[in-house]
Amino acid sequence: MPSIQRFLIKEGPGAGKTVELAHFPFTIGRARDCDYVLDSTAISRLQARCTSDHQNIYLEDPGSTNGTFVNGRRLAPGEQYRLRAGDEVTFGQAGVWVFDDPATTAQVAPVRLPRPGLEIDVAVARVMVGGALLYPPLSPNQFALLALLVANPGRIVTRDEVVGAVWGAGVEISDQTIDALVSRLRRRLLEADPDHEYLITRRGFGLMFQDR
Repeated sequence: MPSIQRFLIKEGPGAGKTVELAHFPFTIGRARDCDYVLDSTAISRLQARCTSDHQNIYLEDPGSTNGTFVNGRRLAPGEQYRLRAGDEVTFGQAGVWVFDDPATTAQVAPVRLPRPGLEIDVAVARVMVGGALLYPPLSPNQFALLALLVANPGRIVTRDEVVGAVWGAGVEISDQTIDALVSRLRRRLLEADPDHEYLITRRGFGLMFQDR
């Protein structure tokens, strides 16, 4: 009979206990319908989930308020991290769990699961394209424009809205300055993902964000 992967609670509520991953998806959070309930105000209703492809176990944070950290690194929302034996997971600073696979996890080769499309973390001004960090980072104006567009997917954003979000309401900005900013941002995104156009220009109306 195959061994069951599990977490060992190192610190926080339930310290010393074992949490077995007996089925997937396995959810962790404050909501009462989660598979493991962490009753803390630092924990989101759905803090994290574990999934499996029958070879590997993946940990994902769907976008919790205080984050899920693996070995000190915060997972990006939606990122699927392949767990390895000994990984330390912190849920919103409310506890430290250690992943334990008695039989196989430490020996399984990594399986890359690239995430298509663009992800943005406004809190740390970080942009991921196709699962890879966009580097060097966008300029503050480029990031402000992208954040505005991402917050309004599928909707045409007017030039006045762009000026308000990037430079501030009531500021006089020329069309040439706006066009130059859009052009620089479009170029950066195309460099990261040449096969997709994220910024769609609607002549006479404005801009629209189109994810994969």
